Amino acid sequence: MPTLKAKIRESLKKIPLGHACYKALAWVYHNRFFYLNPYLEKYVDQRLKAYDYNDLYDDLVKTHHKECEHYAHLAAPQEVQALLEQRGFNAAFKEKFKTRKPFVLFAGNDEHQDKSGFIQDLEKLCEKLYLFTKADGSFGTFHYGYQNGTNRFYHICEANSYANTTRILEILDAAPTHAKPDLLIIQGWGWNYTPRDLLQIKHRYKDLKILNLQMDDRFDWHLNKPIGTHAILPFIDCALSTAPERVRWILQEGTPAFYMPLASSLEFYHPLEGVERIYDIGFVGANVGVRGEIIKALEQEGFRVRAYGYGFGGRLPLEETNLFFNQCELVLGCGSVGVGDFVNMKLRDFDAPMSGAAYITTHNKDLELLFRPDSVIFYKDIKDLIHKTRHYLAHKEELVKIRENAFKEASQKHTYEKRLKEVFEKLGCA
Repeated sequence: MPTLKAKIRESLKKIPLGHACYKALAWVYHNRFFYLNPYLEKYVDQRLKAYDYNDLYDDLVKTHHKECEHYAHLAAPQEVQALLEQRGFNAAFKEKFKTRKPFVLFAGNDEHQDKSGFIQDLEKLCEKLYLFTKADGSFGTFHYGYQNGTNRFYHICEANSYANTTRILEILDAAPTHAKPDLLIIQGWGWNYTPRDLLQIKHRYKDLKILNLQMDDRFDWHLNKPIGTHAILPFIDCALSTAPERVRWILQEGTPAFYMPLASSLEFYHPLEGVERIYDIGFVGANVGVRGEIIKALEQEGFRVRAYGYGFGGRLPLEETNLFFNQCELVLGCGSVGVGDFVNMKLRDFDAPMSGAAYITTHNKDLELLFRPDSVIFYKDIKDLIHKTRHYLAHKEELVKIRENAFKEASQKHTYEKRLKEVFEKLGCA
């Protein structure tokens, strides 16, 4: 007995062009998934991304609430001066610096960031500045498993720490007896320095003080986990945190701490005369979180947009960053890395104003306390960003005033030299 498909085929043969229609319909039926597949994949990817985003945000909120609850039940912290005394920042320590500046070893992580003003300003405050370099002469510490801004792995913490502390000890051992570093400044987390290896340094060089620059402290605290800044607090002598609320927590843990916002340097960033502004808005930073979505939205609105960084076609050469900022009508900031209203300071928050740029960034209450309203532009969301971008591009006389205010405020208040001098004075080694 003929099947239904056979009956349909025979019926169509009796109709003019029926067979051709059947073949066409059959072709469409058999190829529907081939042509729909890219759209289905895109839809699924978007849904998974949204799920991951919400999941990450929920986890971060829950973690933050747990951390707040944890520290709410801890005893009030000791006075920072008492903690400094306990860590050896005493009269004998301060006596050494009545006739000289400190000898400092800086173990930086990122050449692109550290050589864009931080090292230049730090060196002004040092009798001698030693820099962490590998055996081949390249700058910066080891960070195995950390490529293109991603992938921090638990199982290689030991390797990173061993390589970093071994090299630090080699530099300390090689320094002349009369010029041994007084301070070791690191950018440390549990994933690149383990407690055991930090103790090894402290046991060999008992007078050495370890200062930790705790950038991204709002995201990388990781209470009771081995990879964050929390893990190494007992094994450093002073923490310099970019998150003001973390300072009290660090003090509650018994480690001296100061709030040290990020900054910039006139040695690297400054306004340029006679440079044409060829971009409406520009961005420097990795393509993570919501940043790609923001750039795409700006492009779809017809703005002349240029972005540099991992995921945006590669990093901009270090020496070209100041020029790029001066080529933009607006420089874009994004303090969120894709986790809702959790924002964090970024280097460009200070580099862009220091270059004399009109800077527009995610609303950040920490930055609001550091800059006047007429120096930096804040946006709430993508819609607000687009609205304000369009407004300021139509009123460029306002941008001129904002640039003047931004540079004046950044150059007077937000240099690394000023930040570090204040810290050294508090420690007694200025």
